Amino acid sequence: MEINLARLEEYKLNFSRTDEVHVVLGIDCLREIVSKISLLRLAPRTAIITNTTVSEHCLEPLMEALSAKGIASEPVIIPDGEEYKTFDTAQKIISFLAEKNFTKDTFIIALGGGVICDLAGFTASIYKRGLPLVLIPTSLLAMVDGAIGGKNAVNMPEAKNMIGTFYQPKLTAINVSYLQTLPLSQISYGTAETIKHALIADPAYFKFIDNNAESIKQKDLSTLQRLVRRSINIKKSFVTKDEFDVSTRKHLNLGHTFAHAMEAAGNYLRLHHGEAVGIGMIMALKASKHLELLKEDYSLQLKSLLIRMGLPILPPDEFTSQSLLEIIKADKKNDTSSYTLILPVEIGSTIIKSLSEEELIQVLDAALDI
Repeated sequence: MEINLARLEEYKLNFSRTDEVHVVLGIDCLREIVSKISLLRLAPRTAIITNTTVSEHCLEPLMEALSAKGIASEPVIIPDGEEYKTFDTAQKIISFLAEKNFTKDTFIIALGGGVICDLAGFTASIYKRGLPLVLIPTSLLAMVDGAIGGKNAVNMPEAKNMIGTFYQPKLTAINVSYLQTLPLSQISYGTAETIKHALIADPAYFKFIDNNAESIKQKDLSTLQRLVRRSINIKKSFVTKDEFDVSTRKHLNLGHTFAHAMEAAGNYLRLHHGEAVGIGMIMALKASKHLELLKEDYSLQLKSLLIRMGLPILPPDEFTSQSLLEIIKADKKNDTSSYTLILPVEIGSTIIKSLSEEELIQVLDAALDI
């Protein structure tokens, strides 16, 4: 049967994928956060996804505040750790929601760090084809990165964040006071991401972090609020222009190709994400220098700041170019013919660079000082 192409009908379906995302930021502001949740009128019932560590400090006050506003809540408490950011954990959360008869007239709250925000966002995006989502990040890393931008994912043995979605929350609510409950190591991990923001977009912000490193380590709330505020605004400037990570948003991956490969190579136990990001940024500097793209070698300033924040600056000896290459090849951001790296040019400026496999091996050798 011959088809008459001239008679084919054409339609355009215009989807509005994302409504306006509300972000609130403050100190000792749990009551105000819950009032904001209530005003959004999401649903009278919620599941609070959290972990064993965060639940000890933050869960009961949140449940009580929600109850006072007429919102019933049920906690879903998972073990703490990156190794639990898996599809298996997401399935267990979904089974709990189904058993408790969570319907489209409910919503999900993430109460925790980046792992919890990722798991809750991923679950909210696929359960019942999407439930409203509220993110209440409790770690500095999540406040400045994981809770902003709508990326959600779980890890696979082959690579970090292998299975994921883009799904924006209705509200991201940041109570900086939660940071005072954290050990210094967690503050350091989050600071690595703020340094990354400075290196891709704002030299003055890098100076601010450098000048206020001790205040950050002392968990001064005013300094931390300024830190979170600036990072949110930098990340906002990228993600609102490129929600689905096809162009300018890629700059936010500075150091992350190396970082994710090292995390996976260490089975998500050898390095914390913040540690890996710090090392990854130094490796990116070496790669950029090898490719003669670097205008300003700020290695000494970066290493000094990372050391002051208690972060490592050298990749573990057991990681080889070949082992990292195999993981990078499985990365979702690469195609079969080229590999994308975000490389520094100078403080506040990065470029997107595509490499062949042969070039990538040479870059890995240079980045690992082989």
